[in-house]
Amino acid sequence: MFVGLLLVSTFFAGAQKTVAVLAVGGAMLVAIGWVDDTYKSKKKEFPALPKLMVQLLVATLTFFMDIRFRGINFMWLGGEEGMYISFPILVSLLMTVLWIVGLINMVNFLDGVDGLAAGATVISAVTLFFLSMLKGQELTALLAVALAGAALAFLRFNFYPAKIFMGDAGSMFLGFALGVISLEGTMKGATLISLVVTVLAVGLPVIDTVQVMISRLLAGSPMYQADRRHVHHRLMSRGLSTKQTVIILYVVSLLFSVLAVFLFYSQ
Repeated sequence: MFVGLLLVSTFFAGAQKTVAVLAVGGAMLVAIGWVDDTYKSKKKEFPALPKLMVQLLVATLTFFMDIRFRGINFMWLGGEEGMYISFPILVSLLMTVLWIVGLINMVNFLDGVDGLAAGATVISAVTLFFLSMLKGQELTALLAVALAGAALAFLRFNFYPAKIFMGDAGSMFLGFALGVISLEGTMKGATLISLVVTVLAVGLPVIDTVQVMISRLLAGSPMYQADRRHVHHRLMSRGLSTKQTVIILYVVSLLFSVLAVFLFYSQ
């Protein structure tokens, strides 16, 4: 998926800034993910800190390559053009890092059932493609459709019963790519509605993570401790099969995407 996205985007767009960020940051995540997956294949536990440090590093790199949250425009304030509030650099850095690292881990958390992370990425990437086209953002549209194609090709072999698995190397890269593309696309020159639309476009991993965090908080469990509170675990515990669970969550993700496009049109 990583190589496929880079080949397509480089062929059509050249070595542009966003492509370079995806290449460098993606390579770092794939590398640390590969190390983690190697440990798991030997039934060993790789410490979480090195992965988090790499995630923070690629998110910071993204920020310093000028792919970041810049501010927000409240269209109903300040006259016809609204009122634009520019974020201080530290706020911009914090929000950018939280968004990138958050999406990396959100997609990683989804990779607990055959085909779920890849399928959700396809739906989110296609949504970002349409939104980018509507905004006239050709590069992010290209990157989004290339990401969707790479994930869809992988899904052919990853849908239940899976023949291959993406591991942390793949899931972290998918989350990173969604984060970068959304920051350069729908969130660029953001209005409040465009922020909402972008969150909806990647709605399934966001909602899954939020409900897990709330559940752990209410139960007094550590936020970092792995458990079976994710949506796919809850559905399967109620007797649904793997395939039924994945299809239901595909539908949920698709509904989020339809709502995102509808809100974008209605603004």
